[in-house]
Amino acid sequence: MEERFELKGTQVVLDRRTGLVWQRSASQERMVWKDGFAYVDTMNQCRFAGYDDWRYPSRDELCSLILREEDRHSGLFVDSVFGKQRNCWTATPAGHHRAIYVDFYYGDAYIIEENYANHFVRVVRTGQV
Repeated sequence: MEERFELKGTQVVLDRRTGLVWQRSASQERMVWKDGFAYVDTMNQCRFAGYDDWRYPSRDELCSLILREEDRHSGLFVDSVFGKQRNCWTATPAGHHRAIYVDFYYGDAYIIEENYANHFVRVVRTGQV
């Protein structure tokens, strides 16, 4: 059986199920939700991993990484190839000054005040590597 996630080089992971290409390690620093958009812009300006079409993932895209069972290596509900960042923002707003993030420790998505929490951002792109 072919593995779902394929490490391409050291910086990106191909999800064979969805066709999405993910940043392997999320942002080094935690940030509030709105700063994630600037982070995406920076990743495109520096052509991270050779590409300039990175974007903030939607709720559904980031939730597609949630595993049914906890990964025994990472202790999270995300494949260990992605590292140990527990909380990642999605681009999905949730009403007045609220946004959705995915918590890989609990394996679900949550709504929180966008300026209340600092989470990581993991960029995504559509296409081949």
